[in-house]
Amino acid sequence: STIIPDEQKPKKMQLDSQFNIRAPIDEPGTIRTNDDVHTTIRLCPATKTIIDTPQMQRLRGLKQLGTAELVYTTATHTRFEHSLGVGHLAEKKVRGIADRQPRLGITEKDVLCVKIAGLLHDLGHGPFSHVYDGLFRDELKKKASNDGLYNDVPLSFRKMMDGWKHEDASLSMLDALLKNLGLEIDDSEDRLDKPLRQIGDGIDATRFGIYGYKHEEDVWYDGTQELPQDFVLTSRDWIFVKELIAGGPLPPKGMSIKAAKQSDIKQEIVGRKGEHKEYLYDIISNVHSGLDVDKMDYFSRDGCRTATGESAFNDFLIENAYVAKGFCDSPEECWKCSGKLFNEHHHLMICYQSPKTINTAMSFFRQRFNNYKNIYEHPKSKAGSYMISDILALADPYYRLPGTKLPISLAMANPDAYVKLKDSIIDIIELTDDDNLQPARELIERYRSRKLYKKVSEQPISTNVAWTQQLWAMDEKKIVQDILELSDGYMNLSSSDIIVDKMKMHFGMKEENPVAHMRFLPKSLLIETRNKPEALPVAIKVDESNYECDTSKSYCQKSIRVFYKQLDDDGIATKHLRDCFKSLVEKVKSECMQRSDEDVVSLSGGFVDFSANMNVCTQSPVKSDAEESPFVSNSRKRRMNDFGESLFESAMERIDQR
Repeated sequence: STIIPDEQKPKKMQLDSQFNIRAPIDEPGTIRTNDDVHTTIRLCPATKTIIDTPQMQRLRGLKQLGTAELVYTTATHTRFEHSLGVGHLAEKKVRGIADRQPRLGITEKDVLCVKIAGLLHDLGHGPFSHVYDGLFRDELKKKASNDGLYNDVPLSFRKMMDGWKHEDASLSMLDALLKNLGLEIDDSEDRLDKPLRQIGDGIDATRFGIYGYKHEEDVWYDGTQELPQDFVLTSRDWIFVKELIAGGPLPPKGMSIKAAKQSDIKQEIVGRKGEHKEYLYDIISNVHSGLDVDKMDYFSRDGCRTATGESAFNDFLIENAYVAKGFCDSPEECWKCSGKLFNEHHHLMICYQSPKTINTAMSFFRQRFNNYKNIYEHPKSKAGSYMISDILALADPYYRLPGTKLPISLAMANPDAYVKLKDSIIDIIELTDDDNLQPARELIERYRSRKLYKKVSEQPISTNVAWTQQLWAMDEKKIVQDILELSDGYMNLSSSDIIVDKMKMHFGMKEENPVAHMRFLPKSLLIETRNKPEALPVAIKVDESNYECDTSKSYCQKSIRVFYKQLDDDGIATKHLRDCFKSLVEKVKSECMQRSDEDVVSLSGGFVDFSANMNVCTQSPVKSDAEESPFVSNSRKRRMNDFGESLFESAMERIDQR
């Protein structure tokens, strides 16, 4: 770095403030920290200040994979590590694009804001990560009829559970983080481009931003003076950070992100207005294809820590990312397309060089599927998640967070309470002596002893088999009721003993190929990415025939799993429950086939009956259990389907002749 002589440095700012304020750090400079995925992560003074706040440090107490350590003993990494990784990749990706395409006008503040958004995107996660905003909340909805248990909680807080997700809490926790630093966002029109409002002791708003050498002024800004407009973080910049976390425009106050998207309220971007910076909103959370730095980090980190994936991070996609024009796949759902004519639904979006990145992209999305299959939806990991959910649900009506009257489920309504809510909540419940919490304590003891809920049966669901689709369409409560009816009181099974888990694993776009939602540029057009934003080339989809060997027969795999909650050392109850579920499956299958036979007879006018030769319900000959599975080879499935289709065509010809 260039050393600026003392006589050229501006004099230290004379502080005249009612608050005790300081620069982000006493000694300016960039520090580094080691990381087991990215080797080294750089932290500038602004990001170091953000990291050293209670809101960010809380993430050290939240395991990234929740209960996966029950299966993989090394899966103990935290949301803190993941957040550092996302911030690192966000900076790396944006800076790489800025270097390759300087005419995009990406500023240092753009880079810093995207990095900060990566660091803070998971601030709103609760205990055991997705258990808190997923299974736990689903369980509470089932018990919503327990009148009187939450009478001490204000109704306004109770209504906050509707549509709430962890991203909503991330926005409120970000505000709390700034408040902890003595700062506040001022969204009034005349203050948007000014430094943050100073509301208390802490960091000096005028010195919170980028440190370094400014060529135009020949000055080294080191925190001893006010920062210039293009170096200081303004209210608009922090609104931009919040928009990056929300994945689009911010919802009105008091409304969740989900509720705002479903409403008729017109949402507008404030952070980086105009189309020339819209691609920045796809770095942390990519609404077009799902390929973003958040997933890049946790796919790699989770696979590495469980030894189920690659041991080293592959930054090939980051190094080959460009910005170009691309047509929007879903303009009716896209906030960027609002109010535009159909032929104007082009965005500046992140695209990649073809054909060399296509295989890597498909491998990236396949890693998502593999992670869900091997880690997130592993039977024991899922059983542990259900147990944690039940522990929290048992404690929620009776336990109130210290200093508040809020239960665990509504802690996110108060950032000061939420900052203290971590995975350690089950340790706290375990240490209480409240008789009302005894059932929760007993379940914690069982969890500690690894006496988990047991998966007793699983039925794969195939898109090619109609009766399995009918089974999938059944409500979980209905499946439980039918199982109990088939049980006929044996073993005194009750609905509270049974969990019906509808498992859905896909590549990132449900039944669709996620690579088909990406945009690519051939090498011959890369030279045009040096143009100004309005003259950038148009990136296009790549036909699947160009990477046929990398595609899958199906991009989504479903199955219905049944778990039994009670301890069953001799296995009698679990075997009975398994038999009851299998009987239900056979019942659904039989009813579906019977209806199909009746439809065929009706179609043929009574002249032709080929139901004995073909199972119309499955569009294939009657198959064994192994053949019905979606895991059989694609070639075998094609042979079975071809046979069924030819048989159907032959029968239809006979009907026509009659």
